[in-house]
This record gives sequence, structure tokens and C-alpha cells, in this order.
Amino acid sequence: MMQIYRKPPQALPSESAFFRLPGALLMILDEDWIIQMMSESWRDVLGLGQDTLRWRRFPELLHELDRDDVLARLACIDETLPTVRFSCRCRKVDGQYVGLAWSVSHDASQGLFYAAAHETGLNLTHHEARLPEVYVDGLTGLPNRGLFLDRVSHAMQRAARRKDLSFAVIHCGVDRFSVINHSLGNRIGDLLLIEVANLLRRTTRPTDMVARLGGDEFGILLEDIRDATSPVRVIQRLQDKLVLPFRLYAHEVFSSLSSGITLSGEQYAEADVMLRDANMAMGRAKGQGGGGYVLFDRGMHEEALRRLDLELDLRRALERGQFEAYYQPIVRVSDRRLIGFEALVRWNHPERGLISPADFIPLAEESGLIVHIGRWMLHQACSQMRAWQLAFPRRPALTVSVNLSARQLLHPDILPDIRRTLRETGLSARHLKLEITESAMMEDAQRAIELLETLKRTRLKLMLDDFGTGYSSLSYLHRLPIDVLKVDRSFVMHMHERIEDRSFVETIVNLAQKLGRPVVCEGVELPEQEALLRELGVEYAQGYLYSRPVTAAQAEMLIIEDAARGGSKRR
Repeated sequence: MMQIYRKPPQALPSESAFFRLPGALLMILDEDWIIQMMSESWRDVLGLGQDTLRWRRFPELLHELDRDDVLARLACIDETLPTVRFSCRCRKVDGQYVGLAWSVSHDASQGLFYAAAHETGLNLTHHEARLPEVYVDGLTGLPNRGLFLDRVSHAMQRAARRKDLSFAVIHCGVDRFSVINHSLGNRIGDLLLIEVANLLRRTTRPTDMVARLGGDEFGILLEDIRDATSPVRVIQRLQDKLVLPFRLYAHEVFSSLSSGITLSGEQYAEADVMLRDANMAMGRAKGQGGGGYVLFDRGMHEEALRRLDLELDLRRALERGQFEAYYQPIVRVSDRRLIGFEALVRWNHPERGLISPADFIPLAEESGLIVHIGRWMLHQACSQMRAWQLAFPRRPALTVSVNLSARQLLHPDILPDIRRTLRETGLSARHLKLEITESAMMEDAQRAIELLETLKRTRLKLMLDDFGTGYSSLSYLHRLPIDVLKVDRSFVMHMHERIEDRSFVETIVNLAQKLGRPVVCEGVELPEQEALLRELGVEYAQGYLYSRPVTAAQAEMLIIEDAARGGSKRR
């Protein structure tokens, strides 16, 4: 039987609203582990309320086999370790035991300990004093995905019994974490994850659960909320704190979080479905540039199903020969003579017709299929260019440009693939140009630079695509073995009417000229744009003014027309 230890009342913090929340399992303990204050929700869990628990010693609530271990853990709390986490069994009034996960923090100024508990729902046996290690994340000390899902499931059961209770799941991801990890190393990446975990804990309530779901992703369970504004306010507090950099050893690292939110309701009966939808919403937030949040809606799920169907079709498309290479001319601005083509992949779906690359290329990137599609595209473009060279032996040598994605650039077989393709098709390397975007470069800049230097030794040409839209081009441009800069169409399409766009293009052209590298401007659609480019000294251009992307047969007609025009000028 438990004994009562009454101590003279001491000054306690004013009772927080947290103590009145349904399901909030909170206690305040003094330095002798005597319970000074607790929430009324303990009555639902243990069958004991404030009238019975107050002034009792905390260890007496625990299973006798768990007490020594818990006291040893509590004794570890000090200035360097202000919070400890553990799990144990607590005795109910009926003599049974419930498994609880605890977080206990020390307030040295008050001489008090603040304890928050969560039901695990794991039904710990007589021989299991604490949660199995499989439920704890080794790096951050947070609950992991398994325990998080268990807690969400428990929240669903509570909400089913109490229709007035609502809760939310937030799925967070660290933006551009792979860039930080690759550029600064895994150790700094781990330190960043630890700092983010601590930030999430500090920003949420004692009654909320924060978990590491894997990699750079975290989950937050907010129980007993009013509406969708509650998770939004939590995310806004996080974003406010992320304005300042993390100081990790000698590095200052700026980071941001993308978050997806799902709200409880009758549509959710399984915890993993609720987390899946939050993950889907987080992916949408990342796609919008990062640093924001998206509240899941039914339309996202329907869109995900459509994407899944599209991915299944995409996997079959290559083996069924549904891809086709189109070619967009690249011309010399001074006289509009044809100097080469950019090869572009098109998907001719048997039921949906031509599918826009904007719809399937990102999907191919995510699934890894872009490596197989890119390999096919490289072979197709090189084979076609060699066929044109044999068909028009008197035509000045044209070049073909092929886009290289981030996945392809960092794939270990990229060099053997290129060499084998050139050997099999008979195309000389000097007639092939590879286009690499700035964003692809930044996935692993140092490795990419080393690869490009190796590619350069094969005598092919390298083009930096979408210049001006990446992260920090100027900081590493002088290190890149790039032959040509391509200015993104977004800067060209309004340069005839917006002075700032014209100034930007002019700056790039001047920089390229000083570096001795020619410029190709994309998206030229109007004669006024072409006139400005000619005035600025831009060497090459492509866009609808000259031709849309066309089939190989149509491109061949453009070669014939250009050859005829060149011949008439010589006569």
C-alpha cells in the first residue's frame, strides 16, 4: 500500500491550461520525487485522481521491477542533460499495469521536475520494463516511426470515444538536406538533425509527441486541438525560429522545413493512412519551393492515385516503344543558320496521346526511371545525328544536345554509358553536347565538377542549362569546365518589355564573353526579342520564332531547307 508524504506547500507555477486538457498526462515533482501537482486525466489511465496521487512518491506508482532503473535514469538529469526519456509500467487501481513513455525535465530555478507521459498501447509484459529499443531513434532520442504510429492509433481510439476531441498530424522534412549532407559531411548533417529535433521539442507542448520518422523527416502529433489553426500556429512558430542559422562546429547552417498537415476525422481509421496523407502534403510543400506548409485535401489523394497510374504506365512505356525523340533547332542569331538541335523526349501514350514532359519527367526523376529514359534518349539522339551526317555529307557538321538529369549525372554508369553510345552509333564526341542544369550540379557539386572534367577529356561539349535559375552560379562558375551557357526562357520571354530582364540577360552575356564562352538563349518567340539579342551580341538562340520541337522527319526537312538557303547565298 502506498504511503503519503506531506510536505509544506511550496510556490508552484500557476496551473497551466495543459493540466486541464483531456488526455494530458502531466505531473510536477519536487527534488524528493514527491508529486506536487498532476492533471486530472490520470484518473482515466490509472483510476487514481488528484485526491489520491498528490503528495505521494512518484516511484511508488511504478512496477517494483522498474523502480531502480527509472530512479537511475532520473539521477542522470543535470545541466548537461536537462531532460531524460524512458518507458516503464505504472500500476492501475485494479492491480493491472499500463505501459507509459515518459519525458522528465528539470527546472533548476524552481527546484522542480516536469513530467509528461504518453500511453504506448504496446501492452508491456511482466518482463518488459521499458519500450524495446526498436521504438527509439538512436540519433535524436526521439520516438521513432513505429511508436509514433502507435500513438496516432491511440489518439484515433480516444477520438472515436470522444467526438469533441480533434487532433492533427504534421509531417516535416528538412529542405535541401541532401545538399547540406553532401557539401558539409554526414557529421554536420547528423548535428543538424539533432538541432532540428530539439527545436521541434521546444516548440511543441508537453502533451504533443515529436518523432523522427526516418532520414530528415519528423512527425508531430498535436492532440486536443480546436481546428486547423492549431497546427498552422505550431508551424509558424517553427518557421520564426528557423530565421536564425544553426551553429554547428565552425559552420553556420541555414535551413527550413516543409510541412504537411492532416486533421482527424471519420475519413481516417488507420494511423499509417493519416501519416501517408501528411507525407503527401509535405511533398506538395517541397514542390512549392520549401519553407511552407500544405493542408491535405481529398484532391491530393486523387492526384496521387493518378500519378501512381501514370508511373505504372511509365514503367511499361520504354519497353513498349512509346517514347519518341523530338528535335528543336538551335540557330545562329546573326543569320539564322542552323547549327544544331536539342533532343527532347516525348511520350506518346496509346490512350492519353502526347503527354507533356512537365507531367512525366518529374515522376521519372522521383522513381529513378529517368536513368533508363535518359540512356535511351542519348542513344536515339546520337544515332539520329550520325544518320543525318551520312545523309548530308556536304552539310557543315551539326551538333545534338541531350539533357542530363541530376540522377543521371550522379549515376555510377554515366561515363561508360556515354562512351558505349558514341562507340555503337559512330558519332564523334565533338558533335555531342550535354546539357546540365544548375540544380543538378548542386546535388553534389564537387563530384559533379570531377565528372564534368572527365567528360571534357572525351572532347564532347558541356552546356550549363537554365542559367540564372539555380542556387549560386557565380560562386562556382569559374570552376566548371563548361563550354556554353544557356539562358533560361523565363528571362528572355519578357526582355523586350521589362528592362530588368534585359539587364539580366545583358549581364550574363557580358560575363560569358569575359570567360570566353558563347551563350544560347531559350524561348525566343518574337522578332523584337531576336533583335535585342543580336544587339547584345548573343551568338545562338532557340524558340518558337524558329521552330517548335519537331519529329526526326520534320527536322530533316529543316536541314534540307537550311542547306538550300546556304547554297543560294554562295551562288
